Amino acid sequence: MPPRPLWIACLPHCASCAPDPAAPWLARYGPHPVAYAGGWLLELSSSQRLFGGRDALLQRLQQEGGAQGWGRLGAAPTALAALALALDTPATGGARWVLGPDWTQHLDALPLDRLPAAHAHQPLLAAAGLRTLGELRRCPRAALARRTAPGLLHALDVLYGQAPFVQPAWAAPARFHETLALPAPTGDTSALAFAGQRLIGRMVAWLQQRQAGVLHWRLGWHGQPAADALTFRHRRPLRDATLLRQLLQDALARTRLDAAVEGLWIETVHLAPWSAPTADWLAGTTTDGALDWEALLARLSSRLGRERVQGVRCTAHWDPARRQTWGPMQADGVPDAAAPGTATRTSSGAPDTALALASLWEPPWWLPEALPLDTGPDEQPRLHGQPLRRLLGPQRIRTGWWDTPTEQALYVAATLDGRCWWLRRQRGGDGTARWSLAGVYA
Repeated sequence: MPPRPLWIACLPHCASCAPDPAAPWLARYGPHPVAYAGGWLLELSSSQRLFGGRDALLQRLQQEGGAQGWGRLGAAPTALAALALALDTPATGGARWVLGPDWTQHLDALPLDRLPAAHAHQPLLAAAGLRTLGELRRCPRAALARRTAPGLLHALDVLYGQAPFVQPAWAAPARFHETLALPAPTGDTSALAFAGQRLIGRMVAWLQQRQAGVLHWRLGWHGQPAADALTFRHRRPLRDATLLRQLLQDALARTRLDAAVEGLWIETVHLAPWSAPTADWLAGTTTDGALDWEALLARLSSRLGRERVQGVRCTAHWDPARRQTWGPMQADGVPDAAAPGTATRTSSGAPDTALALASLWEPPWWLPEALPLDTGPDEQPRLHGQPLRRLLGPQRIRTGWWDTPTEQALYVAATLDGRCWWLRRQRGGDGTARWSLAGVYA
C-alpha cells in the first residue's frame, strides 16, 4: 500500500529579512521543491521513511527551517492545505500539522485569506458573508463560478485534494556559482571563514540535489582576480559540509589579505557522480570522530600546504630507481590527470598495465645514492657482515643509447632477520662483480 500523501510548506518567519532560497535545503529531502505564493512546497511521502518516519522528519524540518530563516511550517495531505496551515502560524514562526483522517474539518475552520487564490476576490466573498474555507467550499459552485475567476474553484479543488497540484519544480543549475555580500568590508580571515560556511552549505545542498560530489572548486572575493582564488582539489568526490568548511578555514588561516573584502564568491569546476560510502566490515575498529584517509590527506594539504604533503607517483623510465617521483597528494592540472601513487595513464585514460607490472616488485624506498656492499670469498654480497640470500632476479638492464650506457643486474635479497633489500650488480673494469644496495623494503 503506498504511503499517504505528505506535503510540507515553509514561509519566512522574519518579514524584514530575506533568507536564502529554501529550494537547496528542501532538495535534501525530496527531488521537486516548488516555489509558490512567497513560500516553498515539497512532497515528502516517498522519502519520509529514509529520515526515520513522518514525525522525525517533520521535527527535523522544523528545527532546520528555523535556522534557515524559514520558520513558518505547515504539513497536510495536499500542497495548498500545507500552505494554508503555514499561513495560519504566527508571523514570528511556528508549525501546524493536520494529517489525521479529519484533516478537511480542520481546514474548513481556517479564514479565507489562507487560500492565496481568494485574495483577489476578498471584497466579493466578504460581502457574500463567506469568511472561512469551509463556507467557501459549501457555496454553490455554479453561482461562485459566475462571480469569480476560474482559478478560484480550481485552487479550492486542489486545496481539498480533488485536483492535482501542478506547478513547475525547481531544478538545480548545471554549474554552481554564487556570491555573498558581506555586511561590511573586513580584513579578518575568520570573518571570511564564517561567511564562506554559508556558501559551502548552499553548494552542498546543490550537490545533494544533483547526486554529485565535488572534485575541484574555488572560492574568491570581489576585486580579486579569479586566478588568485583559493583552489581546492580532492582525490575523490566530496560533499561533506563539515569537512569542506574545515578545509576552507585551514586555507584562509594561511591567507594574507592585501585589502578589505566586501564579498565572496564560490563555484564548482569539476564534479563526479556521488556514491554513498559503504559500511565498515570491521565494526568498532574506528574511533568516533576519526578522519578517514582521504579526509586526513585533504586536511593536511589544506593546513600545511600542498607542497608539504606528497605521495609517490610511478612514471615510465628504463631505470627502476628513476620511475619513482614525488609530488603533491592532490592532482595538479585537470582532474583526470594521473594521480600520485598511480601508474602513468595511456591516452585512453586507462592505467599503463605494463608499467604497473614492471614496477610490482620494486622497493617503496630508494636510497639517494647506492650503498656499496662488501663481498665474501665467493663474491656474494654481504650487509654488515651478514650474507644476503637472493629471492628474485636477476632483472638485467643494458643500455647503450639512453642517458649513460650501463649494464647491470637487479635482485631482491633478504638478510637472516627477514628484511628485504634491492641489490644492484655491475661489472667493474677488471671484470669483477660490484654489488650495491639501492632500495629498501618496509
